[in-house]
Amino acid sequence: MRVTRVLNNNAVMVDSADGVAIVLGRAIGYGKRQGDAIDPAAVTERFVPDTITPIDRLAALLADTPLEIVRVAREIAELAHARLDVRVSQALVLPLADHLAFAVARSRSGTDFDYPLRWEVAQLYPQELSLGRDAVDLVRRRLGVQLADDEAVAVAMHVVNAQFASAGMGPTLEMTTKLNRIIGVIEMELGIVIDRDSMRAARFITHLRYLFVRLQTRKQFAGESSEVRDSVIRAYPEAHHCAERIRYLLTVNEQSLSDDEVVYLTLHIARLIEGARTER
Repeated sequence: MRVTRVLNNNAVMVDSADGVAIVLGRAIGYGKRQGDAIDPAAVTERFVPDTITPIDRLAALLADTPLEIVRVAREIAELAHARLDVRVSQALVLPLADHLAFAVARSRSGTDFDYPLRWEVAQLYPQELSLGRDAVDLVRRRLGVQLADDEAVAVAMHVVNAQFASAGMGPTLEMTTKLNRIIGVIEMELGIVIDRDSMRAARFITHLRYLFVRLQTRKQFAGESSEVRDSVIRAYPEAHHCAERIRYLLTVNEQSLSDDEVVYLTLHIARLIEGARTER
C-alpha cells in the first residue's frame, strides 16, 4: 500500500493490491510523499471509489472532512446497525460525515437551518428519529459541539435513505412526503384518526416503505389470480377504494401500482382501518 497523493495529515490516497483507495488515520499523511509505504496498522478508515462516488469526489470529500467527524459518523452508523439492523457501509458513513461536517460548521457560525419535514419524520420514522437524537448527543460528547435539535431529523433521513433508497436523498424526501399524504387520504376518506404510534400504523408504514422501493426498482408483486383480487375487493370495498386513490399518489419513475400491489395494499389498509375503529 503506497501513497499516490497526500490529502491532509490524516488522509492519503493509496494504491494497493485491491486498487486505489482513500485511507484515514491519525497523522497517517504527515511527512509522507508519493511512493511512500503506509503501515496498515495505522489505517483506521478505508474508503473506495464506486459509481456513486468516483475517486476525485471521494478525495475532495475526505480532504475537507476532519477525521474525528468521520469517526463519529462511523459510530452513528454502527449504532444504526445495532438498533435497526442497517448495514454499516460507506454509503451511509460518507453522507453522514459530510452532513455532520456542514452541521458542525453551521453550529459554530451560529447559522440555523430549518427542516420542513420535522413532523413527517417524527410520525413516520420514530426509531430513526430517536437514533438521530442520540447522534446529536454523541456529537456533543465527542466533538464538544451542541448541534440544533432539528439535526436529529437530518440524521434520521440519512438512515432511512441507507435502508430504502439508492443514490441521493431525493427519493427519500419524496417517499416521506407521499407517506404522510397517504395517511391523510385514508383518514379523510374514511373519517378516522390513525394513531401513528400504534403497532398497526408502524406495520402499515413499513409496508408502504418497501412498496415505494419496489416501485423504484421496478420489482412489483405479480401473480395473484383474478378470483383472489375480486374476493379481496368484495370483502373490503372501502379499503379498496382508498387503495385505488393511493395508486395515483405512488407513481414513481413513471410506474404506478400494479393490480396485484393494489390488492396487497387493500389488505393492509383494511387491517389499519379495523384497528383504528376498534380503538375508538
